Amino acid sequence: MRAGRRCWTRGLLLGALALPLAASAEEGAVGQVTSLSGTATAVREGGASRPLACGDPVYAGESVVTTPSSSAGLLLGDDLMAQVGENSSLRLGTTAAGTPDTTLERGAVRVIDAREGKPPARLAAGTAAARVQGGDAEAYVLKEKAQGYAMFCEWETPLPVDRGGKSLTADPKQCVIAKPDEPLYLARAHEDRLPAGPDSCPPRSVAALGPHFPVAPDVAAGPPAAFSTSPAELPGLQRTGCENPGAACNRAFINEVPPGGGGTPGAGGGER
Repeated sequence: MRAGRRCWTRGLLLGALALPLAASAEEGAVGQVTSLSGTATAVREGGASRPLACGDPVYAGESVVTTPSSSAGLLLGDDLMAQVGENSSLRLGTTAAGTPDTTLERGAVRVIDAREGKPPARLAAGTAAARVQGGDAEAYVLKEKAQGYAMFCEWETPLPVDRGGKSLTADPKQCVIAKPDEPLYLARAHEDRLPAGPDSCPPRSVAALGPHFPVAPDVAAGPPAAFSTSPAELPGLQRTGCENPGAACNRAFINEVPPGGGGTPGAGGGER
């Protein structure tokens, strides 16, 4: 796993750990909201909708819908992050193998897969679908004159895209274009990337996570001693992920709050 993707994923994982753990455990939930900028809603088939907030669970059969100038980050399953771009709609589900199954209905989505040794996840758009197994991929639903088409781009690992029994693989920095009535074809990836997402959801006290809160394995290697101490002994510690997730992200922070919660938390810890 490359350092940039590990850091982005680690930061959002820390943000997810700082949210109520019950959210991802609710029956039928396939993930939870780990970052939010602006307004997003979860819409079920038939039109029933609910506003989304940091830490909310998301369910199979729902579409996460963002408004203009808004975006939402989702943790789906184990270590797969989906960043829903502005004015977009992403339908959620699971594959027969139990991996994330997402369908971009409108707009754009970025998917960073930090899973290891797992069956592929599915990322669909238009009439095509990509098999995501690691890497840093994007999907777009675009319009050309009266027709819409899909584009799948990849930056780290090969990304196979299937449609109608045909398959074409994008190598890093390539895109697969899926236009109606045309064979799949490759194009060079554009330079503008979909942002990895806004800052993670506000952290909560470690003590609120309970006595046996989980820590992602790659975070647990060589942490400060505070991470292995009972949260009851650390009432003033908070955790948050990298503050600006993305390629430049290279820190996980421990914020220490004075007893009683007064004042502004100061950043502690260092690069890991």
